[in-house]
Amino acid sequence: MKINEIEAKTGMDRANIRFYEREGLIEPKRLENGYRDYSEEDLRILQSIKLLRSLHISLDEIKALQTHDKELSDILSQQVRRLEQEKEDASYAQEVCLAMQEDRVSFDTLDAEKYLAGVSRGAEPSGFGEALIKQDVLPQPFYPWRRYLARMLDLALYSVIWEAILVFVFRVNVVSRGNAARIFDSYVGVVLMLLVEPLLLHYWGTTVGKGVFGQRMEDREGKYLSYGEALSRTWGVFGSGMGYNFPIYSLYCLWRSYKRCSENEMQPWDVEITYTIAEPAWQRNVAYVLSAVVLFVLTLGIVVAKLPPPNRGDLTVADFVENYNYYAKFYDIEQGNYYLNTQGEWAEREFTGTVYVSLGGEERPEFQFTLEGDKLTGVSFVVESRGTYDWPSSYSNTMILTSLAYAGAKEDVGIYSKVPNRIMEQIGSHQFADFSFREAGILFSCEVDYSGYFDSQNGFLFPEEDPADAYFRLAFALVGVGCT
Repeated sequence: MKINEIEAKTGMDRANIRFYEREGLIEPKRLENGYRDYSEEDLRILQSIKLLRSLHISLDEIKALQTHDKELSDILSQQVRRLEQEKEDASYAQEVCLAMQEDRVSFDTLDAEKYLAGVSRGAEPSGFGEALIKQDVLPQPFYPWRRYLARMLDLALYSVIWEAILVFVFRVNVVSRGNAARIFDSYVGVVLMLLVEPLLLHYWGTTVGKGVFGQRMEDREGKYLSYGEALSRTWGVFGSGMGYNFPIYSLYCLWRSYKRCSENEMQPWDVEITYTIAEPAWQRNVAYVLSAVVLFVLTLGIVVAKLPPPNRGDLTVADFVENYNYYAKFYDIEQGNYYLNTQGEWAEREFTGTVYVSLGGEERPEFQFTLEGDKLTGVSFVVESRGTYDWPSSYSNTMILTSLAYAGAKEDVGIYSKVPNRIMEQIGSHQFADFSFREAGILFSCEVDYSGYFDSQNGFLFPEEDPADAYFRLAFALVGVGCT
């Protein structure tokens, strides 16, 4: 029998049936398609449970009957005595209620001591029927999309936290990260989820995403989950719900989670907890949208942030070099097997097994530094070649790194300043062309002269038929002329 058939024959809700299954009272078979197949024996047991629970017999006693640890006749005898006691207690309570009603007492004038003797044994309301059976299920919300959206908001928050750490702590350019790095980032977000979410559930019973929709989690006794319980639940979500973030398997697990929710079936990681959710309200939908917008704005702010270089203010040559190398790494601009040393000279790295192949004829320019004492006030370089088959480069990357290393040190060039972008745009749009512009109190200029070459429009000059007459010269300079 399928679940809908067993529901019809027992008169039980699906949630009750699933509850008794998790408690081990029934064990339906699993078909190849994953659906449960309930037997006639399962039907008989469920009907027996329904009868016994209606008689106020506890689940523990029913389990003892099923394992033959107790006899039904003994339990029935005990239950008759309990029901008689409850009847007496209820009779006491009824008499006290009638006495109080006859005395016409109010709460303000209530003499509790006078009546307490009549209910000293304390009555517990009794009653038969479906109410007791309905209690045999932990509260659970079956709103798959609201639960999914809450999870996505939480994951987005953890991603924003990690991106902020990458940018502001490790000074990583998140825009240029490749696919492998992004996969790594997604798992770091999960690690943050495993660390942070259990703490939130332990201390507040909810998370940011769940709180927006009024979702709360407690244990069977109505207390916040212990850290271990919360961690176990979060790990269950990551494994069974998110498929450990494996691309195809993850989609399958999400589909299975949605199917369980849509069929009012408890998720496997929620078996031991009560999970409640507020009724839908437009205010909560608005709050969710606003939360998503805030996270988007934060993400955008982190992505477009251009962190200042290591050295700010007045620079020495060594400071400039450190800034230059920082920007080369930040923008992933390849410098081959060479780097700038603290004197501003090119030095060859130790061989690490990586071979660098350079296209064209971009030689490493010799920097000239203008100083006032130790203070750097200008940087320039000149490259020149004649009669060669090489393909001269535009030197845009070198000019950009030089410009940013110097201009980025200005105090008025903050993390959201547009000066770096304008510098890169000006230099990048004048390949093999003269330019002169000012930014942040600095004059940037470049003079280009060449013959015997034609512009390939891809950052290189190609030699014409007779390279013996080829000539190329590029002179770049920046000079601090004041502060804006």
